[in-house]
Amino acid sequence: MNQPNQHIEPARIEEIPSFTLAGISAVTTNAAELSGNGKIGKLFEQFYSRNIGGQLADHVEKPGLYSCYFNYEQGDAGQYEVMVSVPVVQDGQEQYPETVTTFTVPTAAYAVFITERGPVIEKVQQAWAGIWQWSRQPGNERAFTGDFELYDLDIDLNDGQVEIYIAIKR
Repeated sequence: MNQPNQHIEPARIEEIPSFTLAGISAVTTNAAELSGNGKIGKLFEQFYSRNIGGQLADHVEKPGLYSCYFNYEQGDAGQYEVMVSVPVVQDGQEQYPETVTTFTVPTAAYAVFITERGPVIEKVQQAWAGIWQWSRQPGNERAFTGDFELYDLDIDLNDGQVEIYIAIKR
């Protein structure tokens, strides 16, 4: 599935101002995700089965579904929090359901990677394997302030493409 020597480069570098996401989150590690005991897939299932997007519809700032990674303990080696979420206006937090978490993604420079088109879960995993290799190359230093995957709301999970934004140090 993952190609060990896959070489990947960002499609572009983009400065993005801070924005707020609201959704549901869990704490996990890359080791847990790779072992098959991960939480990310289950989070996506819960997001849809509990209609979190619908519950937040009145607060959504722009269309899109985000999988955001933040609160890194040891870069990509330790625990981090992952949240399946939608972008919301920044001043409505008191009206969210109790189960909803918010996170404000800080202003940052991002290396933007675009997955290959195909089965989304597989292509995102392949892209992340390449991103981990890319981040170990001299001059490619991740900031670990908040990374995210951006999904179109009408994405075809069997033949889709995703943009992955990696916060970088400049």
